[in-house]
Amino acid sequence: MHPFINICIVLLCIISSFFNSQATDTRPQTPNSLVLGLSHVRSLYTPSMTLLNSTNYDFLDIIEPVTAYTDGYLLSLNLGTPLQVFQVYLDTGSDLTWVPCGTTSYQCMECGNDHSSSKPSPMFLPSQSSSNTMDLCGSHFCVDVHSSDNRFDPCAAAGCDIAAFTGGLCPRPCPPFSYTYGGGALVLGYLARDSITLHGSIHGIDPLSPVEFPGFSFGCVGSSIREPIGIAGFGKGTLSLPSQLGFLGKGFSHCFLGFRFARNPNVTSPLVMGDLALPAATDGFLFTPMLRSVTYPNFYYIGLEGVSLLGDGGSAAAAMAAAPPSLSGVDPEGNGGVLVDTGTTYTHLPDPFYASLLSSLGTAAPYERSRDLEARTGFDLCFRVPCARAPCTAEDRLPAITLHLGGGARLTLPKLSSYYPVTAVRDSVVVKCLLFQRMDGGGGGGPGAVLGSFQMQNVEVVYDLVTGRVGFLPRDCALRA
Repeated sequence: MHPFINICIVLLCIISSFFNSQATDTRPQTPNSLVLGLSHVRSLYTPSMTLLNSTNYDFLDIIEPVTAYTDGYLLSLNLGTPLQVFQVYLDTGSDLTWVPCGTTSYQCMECGNDHSSSKPSPMFLPSQSSSNTMDLCGSHFCVDVHSSDNRFDPCAAAGCDIAAFTGGLCPRPCPPFSYTYGGGALVLGYLARDSITLHGSIHGIDPLSPVEFPGFSFGCVGSSIREPIGIAGFGKGTLSLPSQLGFLGKGFSHCFLGFRFARNPNVTSPLVMGDLALPAATDGFLFTPMLRSVTYPNFYYIGLEGVSLLGDGGSAAAAMAAAPPSLSGVDPEGNGGVLVDTGTTYTHLPDPFYASLLSSLGTAAPYERSRDLEARTGFDLCFRVPCARAPCTAEDRLPAITLHLGGGARLTLPKLSSYYPVTAVRDSVVVKCLLFQRMDGGGGGGPGAVLGSFQMQNVEVVYDLVTGRVGFLPRDCALRA
């Protein structure tokens, strides 16, 4: 999630199992890797496994369960001693990792019907963890969460005397923080330190065991606006989960299952960190350069040169519409480019480019529009598609959308990542809507567009931080499970 993005909600889940995820990756295991299966579990390891300390080993392959939720993909966080387990959003558009925390009930304003008080969010209890401490005001994580250019500010706010904080000797805790997201979302809390436990093997050949990473800094959040559960920040800042675990020198990847597996508890797909995430030259990935923003250096940007449409048999249904310069690059002030953000549900494009895409799709699609469903759902383009029986993919003649990325990469999105049936089959017709939305930038700067998680379904995405590029490979992510 990003301050310039209005986050939209879709029922987009991945329900998966941890044990399925352990034995499904067909790539050879390599050192320095972390594999996080997209799954939901209650118990994260069996009593027969031996607890390892990550500081004692240089080479780790780790497999960890992740699950999904009503509006995104989730990762299991296993915090403290003994473990307390939480499901949190996987978000490449922010850095802070946080969980609901405290001794009283978690307060979430404007969290909707799915997060009513009848189903309170699980809360981390610091007093129940023997390894928990409060982060100190002199910590670089404290400076980062307060977005301060002066490293002395947090300790000054904590009430330290000048000799103590300039000498780095102030023992006071990091002051409470507020952390904002797009769409007016906000969390309030304080920084804590505790162990985080993942699952791994040494050198990629030993059996999986829990691996403890001590001293992990995370937000202990007591109240929020529009954030019902926690978040695992996967940006490039010092606070992010991959940064603290030491994987920003390599990279990570994910392969999000399609929505058809939303209610299937037996299917999983992996999130991978480390060497294993970086594909071989023969793996067929489409790579585009990773752009850098001087204003927002912690996020993952790529360039978009244009969009074209493909009809039946791969024939061109519409010539490429060139994207504005603000999407193909980032300007000297750090604005523009396309933000790759798993914390935003749908892809957002700016007008008039987005309006041009809608016009081209309306002309190329051989179906009648459903304007009543457009009005009821809020989506901009819906079609009445003939369908004898769900899932109605074989007879679907909606044009496929191809993104022309920087460096010559052409990513054709799976149709189910572009259109979604919003009705059941009725009278041999189903209504499918385009799940792109208009970018509401308001001229305030920031990214020019956003690539959201719905369009990343059944596309393996690699964040190669060694060479500074992002790779895409359309594939059935269930086969990576």
